[in-house]
Amino acid sequence: MTYSGFSWKSCALASLLLSTLSCTTPERDVAPKFPLNARNASLVEDWSSLALALTSQCNGYSDPVASRAMFYLAACLYETLLPGFDHHVSAQVRLQGLNTTLPQPDPGLSYNPVIVANQAMYRLASELYGPAGTDNLEAVARLKDKYILIEGASLTEDVISRSKELGNAIGWKLIEFSKTDGLSEAFLNRYPPYTPPQQPGFWRPTPPDYFSKALLPFWGNARLALQANESLLQTPAELEYSESPNSIIFAEATEVYNFSRNLNLEQREQLAYWDSEADYHASPFQHNFLLMRQLLRENNVSLDRACRLFLRLAIAQFDGNIVAWHLKYKTNLLRPATYIKLHIDRYFVPEYSALPVPEFVSDRALIYGACAVIFSEEFGYRVPFMDYTQEMRQDLRDKQKSFDSFSEMAHTAALADLYNATQFRTSIESGLSIGQTLGIQVQKLELEK
Repeated sequence: MTYSGFSWKSCALASLLLSTLSCTTPERDVAPKFPLNARNASLVEDWSSLALALTSQCNGYSDPVASRAMFYLAACLYETLLPGFDHHVSAQVRLQGLNTTLPQPDPGLSYNPVIVANQAMYRLASELYGPAGTDNLEAVARLKDKYILIEGASLTEDVISRSKELGNAIGWKLIEFSKTDGLSEAFLNRYPPYTPPQQPGFWRPTPPDYFSKALLPFWGNARLALQANESLLQTPAELEYSESPNSIIFAEATEVYNFSRNLNLEQREQLAYWDSEADYHASPFQHNFLLMRQLLRENNVSLDRACRLFLRLAIAQFDGNIVAWHLKYKTNLLRPATYIKLHIDRYFVPEYSALPVPEFVSDRALIYGACAVIFSEEFGYRVPFMDYTQEMRQDLRDKQKSFDSFSEMAHTAALADLYNATQFRTSIESGLSIGQTLGIQVQKLELEK
């Protein structure tokens, strides 16, 4: 039977042909064209690099404050890119530091995960690094525009606009949630009213500067990102205060005293390398993220693997600083320089200043210990490497250092606190141990299925 010159058979053939053509013709609305797993780590490198640069321009962004901002950025990047990754799962429900509901894409529409992530990062970074000022924040807008230009070249305006709208919604949601951790304005008042307890052996203003205000005394009460790390808030075996020359603390103070008076050239160069007072790039926060970027480039790491590493390092540093500050103000132990002046040499004046916080536990040792575990799990436990992260510094004679492992780097960095008379050996060793446990717990966070 025919109708207006067409048979049902010819109509069916035409429909089949159209169906075949529609299946073989690429759709401009579908994005990305291949799984994001296959891409390089430039998105992680670019955003983390910008965050590090902006941190240095924000007044009040000491390492604990900076680690908070980086945690939210790393979580944002991972969660927004997740739809483009194969065999990955959200971290939201397993992170109490991210326990919120983020806006979701419409399952019937196409989005570009990179543009979604890029826009969310732009919105979030503009809020987190607002203290850097308008001129510095122009770099955030430029980075956002860079990736819109790259990704948008092969997309329709609808997909671009829709992806940007979703990214903005996610960014605002994360900004709103971040303010519930009680830390969003800590940078404005790093030295809030606080009266340290007064009794023998407790922390007091420390030579050489005797700064009388305590830094972030309530930071240790903050909400941890990973609930498993709450077990680390229990006070471990600590160094007990005693005035006896036969006590452990007297022996450790004597060790600090002897080191500080007899530093050789090698030890002085070690101190300079890890001295964040000389250059902010040497802080544990900056150094570990700079090393992450170096290793991403050297190992040609894929985007999905880079996002996992970025998130784990960010959790480790954020939680690590909370744990360290909690233990410091819980134990309230005096600094070695104070003990030395009281019981060994009343004329002792250390060359280096200590942060105005109680001594136990070493935050440097804890952070490096945690990050060493995460780097080791990702790149190997017995992998020699060269550290190029301090090459930009003008104050160093030797701007590169080689290490046989990430663990060796952590121990070397931690020992700097012994040489500069800011920490007792027990605090350093406890910090490394706690940090290792924290790193293991962060590594257990399953991000792949």
